[in-house]
Amino acid sequence: MKTDREIFLILRIFLLSVFCYFLIGCSSQPDTYSLAVEAYSKGEYSVAEPYFLTLLENGDTRTEVRVGHAYNLLQLGKYSNAIDEFLDLEAQLTDRDDLLAVKKAVLSAYLEKKNFAGAARVYDELSRIVSDPEEAEGYVLEACRIRADLYEARGDKEQLAEELKKIIGIKQYAGEEAVRLYGLLSDNADPLTKLRAADDYYMYISGHKLYVDDYLPAIMIMFDGANEADYVEYEHDSEYYFKKAEEFMDLAAEQGMAEEELLKFKIVIAERRGKMELAYMLLGVYLNHCPDDELAVKEKKYLENRIGIK
Repeated sequence: MKTDREIFLILRIFLLSVFCYFLIGCSSQPDTYSLAVEAYSKGEYSVAEPYFLTLLENGDTRTEVRVGHAYNLLQLGKYSNAIDEFLDLEAQLTDRDDLLAVKKAVLSAYLEKKNFAGAARVYDELSRIVSDPEEAEGYVLEACRIRADLYEARGDKEQLAEELKKIIGIKQYAGEEAVRLYGLLSDNADPLTKLRAADDYYMYISGHKLYVDDYLPAIMIMFDGANEADYVEYEHDSEYYFKKAEEFMDLAAEQGMAEEELLKFKIVIAERRGKMELAYMLLGVYLNHCPDDELAVKEKKYLENRIGIK
């Protein structure tokens, strides 16, 4: 996904080419207008501005003049004035390409002003205008991403969850958003809600195994599910979630997760299953890898007491 800065730079290049398109065929008032165009094309926006103002003050309100002035305001950093001009022009434009160009200019101004709510709104508008479904989907995705950040900043968890669900439904793989949604739904929630969130996460990751490059979040969430299942009657018990965790551990091992990391999970599962001898054996292997792990040393002494080793 492109950053706001990358999007803006792309738009800057686009805006210059679009403005030049609007200039084609302009011939009336050649002296003043050609001077404005020449200054703009050279990047001399402060020089171009008086020429545009002269044209407008003399009653030249042709679309190309107003569009040129609006683009010049944008380049001068007068974003509010540029937005006002562009929005006023929208009502006069009937050509779809011209309307797209103006909306992208407005988007550029909103991004520069850090008016992200306005930018999200324009992304939505662009998605309804473009003819390419993939391009439209990209605009919707950007709108959802911005709104998700805005809702998170406001602490609106309900709306944030809705935007994350939309992103997950659009992107080919939205692993980060899936983890984010799980955390949001499970935060301070009752056990049943947490378990349902864990189940939803499992189904999503299982259906996107080709795209997963880090199974650690999946393993941890399954461990969360196992812990919650001990405190409530539910269709799945803790063993169910441990088996799902082991499924993800096997996949993580194939991807190269360190053996000592996998051993930590295997030890916990063995203890939770009451297989203390197995846990003790696994812990010995782990300590061969990490002999200075003080917690593991303490756990070894605990297991020795449990299974009667002196």
